[in-house]
Amino acid sequence: MNTIALITDFGMADGFVGTMKGVISSIAPQAQVIDVSHESAPQHTHHAAYVLWSSYKYFPEETVFVVVVDPGVGSERRIIMVEDNEGKKFLVPENGILRFILPELKNPKAFHINNPKYWLTPLSSTFHGRDIFAPVAGHLVNGVRGEQLGDRIELSIPDSPFQTVDETVEELQGKILHSDRFGNLITNLRPDFDRLDKLGNYSLEIGNRSIETIKKTYADGDYGELLAMAGSAGLIEIAVRNSSAQQMLGLRIGDPVIIRKSNV
Repeated sequence: MNTIALITDFGMADGFVGTMKGVISSIAPQAQVIDVSHESAPQHTHHAAYVLWSSYKYFPEETVFVVVVDPGVGSERRIIMVEDNEGKKFLVPENGILRFILPELKNPKAFHINNPKYWLTPLSSTFHGRDIFAPVAGHLVNGVRGEQLGDRIELSIPDSPFQTVDETVEELQGKILHSDRFGNLITNLRPDFDRLDKLGNYSLEIGNRSIETIKKTYADGDYGELLAMAGSAGLIEIAVRNSSAQQMLGLRIGDPVIIRKSNV
């Protein structure tokens, strides 16, 4: 175990990320630290939750994921570490960042990180990324176990937010889950193409627009055309070839997306 994956809302202008890496290096110099993203929308835990979900499957077993998007820093919110049965570890504030991945983890164990032996001192009330998250990640790479870092706790596992679109659908309402930097609107709908063809005629309704088919690549659409397609995360996304669906439609996270079977 020597990989640490970082997700924060710190950006790169102020030295916060570099400081965290310095702390990790001083404790676990052998660790490979990978920057997944430091451009999560500030204090936007939903955005960080999506970034984590869309990336964690592609990392080695026993990777330590450190997510510091923490609007409650310094408050009574807990810092927790969740470990799955493959050894992947997720070190996060308890503020919903694990909402998308928890339904997918197998037999997860969780710990409240409350043993100050593994923190920096003095402890800042505003930079737990440096003083708690970074040193704890370094100690995890060095083999410190969850039981040493804090108390075992029970997890509440949320329902999966994802829905599968297949031939059994008459009408299915999903929602926009994420908007990426290209303006693509990612939904919570998974297309099962092997079975979707059996659905026959259907439409995808979003905003005041209707899309009649789900394409497989951006290139299947004309320039400037609004289209639905299967994105790299395995979800239906709404895109505009060489432009921004978010700007065209003016929609936001949580807005509805409806798949409706046509009787025509």
